[in-house]
Amino acid sequence: MKKIHNIDLSEISLYGGKGASLGELTKVSGVKVPAGFVLSTAINKDNLHQHQEQILRMLAELNVEYVAVRSSATKEDSQAHSFAGQFDTFLNVTREKLLAYILKCYESLNSEKIINYCQSRDVDSGEIDLAIVVQSMINGEVSGIAFSANPVTKNRQEIVIEAGLGLGEYIVSGVITPDKYVFCRKSKSLKIMDINYQEHMLMCVDGKNIHTEVSLEKRNKRKLTDDEIDMLVEIILNIEKHYKKPMDIEWVIKNKNIYITQARPITTL
Repeated sequence: MKKIHNIDLSEISLYGGKGASLGELTKVSGVKVPAGFVLSTAINKDNLHQHQEQILRMLAELNVEYVAVRSSATKEDSQAHSFAGQFDTFLNVTREKLLAYILKCYESLNSEKIINYCQSRDVDSGEIDLAIVVQSMINGEVSGIAFSANPVTKNRQEIVIEAGLGLGEYIVSGVITPDKYVFCRKSKSLKIMDINYQEHMLMCVDGKNIHTEVSLEKRNKRKLTDDEIDMLVEIILNIEKHYKKPMDIEWVIKNKNIYITQARPITTL
């Protein structure tokens, strides 16, 4: 078990693709990663109770009310297989429920969607080990996904940013259609700005994930300002430069701070 900032990409076999990448992100200039720790692949549902005291001690050191609990598989977020959205993530988890949700992550390894994903991509699910990421929960005002190259057109001169109000799960699950901003590297300006109507968003209210209505005055407005796009572009370019390859990035904005919650290679390129 290690704090995220003490992990790097060389430790995927111990901390999984997500955990190792989060640790590596803390080494990138100008990148904020929510603080947390990762249970190594040596820990599993059968021996979890032996590590309970250390888990709760490390949780107390975070000094937060809520955490996100995220699965981190050893074959996840690689150049060959992203497993994007396949493994379970649980948001706004309290101290009292932490161990129960860690167990739910372990159980997800045998879920039907993981088995089907592995079969469709000729991956042996029996060779996948699971680590668990526990991170400070960032209750985002705006969240989204970014690509340092256009994953659809394969244009590496375009940076694509998708943004929605509230927590990013509604974008990943397709509940909302996010804003889309396409930034041109050559001209250093926005090439496309596609603003989409957003009626609902997912927010954390008193520790619960609440499906709530977006205020009328915000539904048709753009989700990101020019300054926020410029800051995101700089962060995206720094991450790509560090990893030396086009990247698929998850981000969240809270109190004018941009946090990066994941980065993986774009497998479609």
